[in-house]
Amino acid sequence: MYKQGIKMTKAIIISVITFFIVSGCSSTGVIPMSQDSYFIGKKDGSPGIGISLSNKAEVYQEANAFCNKKRLEVFTLRETVTPSAPGRLGSTELHFKCIKPGGTAQPLVKDADKVVNVNYKPKGPTTKDMYTELKKLKELKDSGIINQNEFDVEKKKILSRY
Repeated sequence: MYKQGIKMTKAIIISVITFFIVSGCSSTGVIPMSQDSYFIGKKDGSPGIGISLSNKAEVYQEANAFCNKKRLEVFTLRETVTPSAPGRLGSTELHFKCIKPGGTAQPLVKDADKVVNVNYKPKGPTTKDMYTELKKLKELKDSGIINQNEFDVEKKKILSRY
């Protein structure tokens, strides 16, 4: 009787571990997010620390299969990859659209970081300050740190203060 209890306990433990491994690796499937965008999330059940490229590849394969059924191709809107760590499974999340094939790939354009100086206390506007600010702004544009649109927006802000 005692040995049967031990065997039963081992079988339950193995079943529970198998369930968590299998469920930890499962995908959410394709979930509609809006009229034309979708989401797929998948936990990575492989042991280790870091990013699982196979998990990421499986998410993209699932997205491609979904779009291919519609005779379209995947356009990534946002990708979030969480690396695995001790006690935490990694994951890959993909927010995407299905678009007509044959489009040209566009590079991801990231907005420039905005620096906010919370300790800045203007003593009072002077013409010299305005020209100094405009000069610094032009240097940022000339060095490629900001683009023409950002330059124009910031220039309007400076001119409105004086």
